[in-house]
Amino acid sequence: MNPATYINVSTLAILGVLIALHVRTFIKGGKDPKILLTGIGGMVAGSTLAICGGGFMGVVATYIVGSLNMAGLFAPWATGTGDRALSSAAPQGLTIEGGLIALIVGAIAWVNIREAGKKERLRLLGGLLAGAGLTYTGGFGGLVDRTLIPLYNGIGGQLINLVENWV
Repeated sequence: MNPATYINVSTLAILGVLIALHVRTFIKGGKDPKILLTGIGGMVAGSTLAICGGGFMGVVATYIVGSLNMAGLFAPWATGTGDRALSSAAPQGLTIEGGLIALIVGAIAWVNIREAGKKERLRLLGGLLAGAGLTYTGGFGGLVDRTLIPLYNGIGGQLINLVENWV
């Protein structure tokens, strides 16, 4: 496993397969929203790991993406094509208050994965891989940068404000 700061095109192929299989399960499962929300929840958890620039959560995200890049070496071999790195735009701007919320979200995700049944756990883990990997791309990383980071920073700021001004 190597830490990573970007993903390869072949890694994107693996993530595309994971997402396509999840959508297939959603459609074959009678379009039950619980199935779709499980994957989306996993993607939010993965993006939460990836937005942490350092610390334990950030290091885990870099190793997840590095492992995906290593597994992605299979795609060019299988198709007989080359590979290249995608443009990367690592999200930035997470404050200490936002980091508090990211930690809470990460802990909730960990507990949900641990307590989930086998099929739901696989969907959560697939979403986590997809969320962490896609956050290292320019487009999805930019979306996370404009939505998730301000949300976490705002909630964390309000929480700290509430605790400091309780009296």
